[in-house]
Amino acid sequence: MRLTLLAASVLALAACGENPPAAPAAETPAAPAHDMATMDDAMKTADASDDANTAETTDGFTFHTIGGKVESVHLPTATGVTWTASTADTAQVEIGEATDEKMPDGSTHHVVKVTPKASGNAVIKFEKRDGADAAAPVTETRNINFMVH
Repeated sequence: MRLTLLAASVLALAACGENPPAAPAAETPAAPAHDMATMDDAMKTADASDDANTAETTDGFTFHTIGGKVESVHLPTATGVTWTASTADTAQVEIGEATDEKMPDGSTHHVVKVTPKASGNAVIKFEKRDGADAAAPVTETRNINFMVH
């Protein structure tokens, strides 16, 4: 009898178009916080050094960094020069905006913003062309490393 009554109640609710309340949405856990505590003193010194740097970022340079901290890659530029950036490590780093900026010494650099996303190592390949044509030959390549703590 109880089973019949329960089944009738469920059918009555369904007929009225009422649905049982939805289960509460599961909360998305916050991303783990990255902080400088994960770096030893040598890494902290290297990180502070590249933050203050306005010199060109040389081929093979390594940024010691943490997730979420925007880093700036400085590349030489001149009229007509274009740089493209690419990486296979999209889970580790995000390539952001690029602008030509005047440096304290009067030179102009092509500055590319890079945001580390997750701990690990990543390489961004920068290719220089003497013109805007993407099919033009590459005249210089720089591979810049990111060690994300």
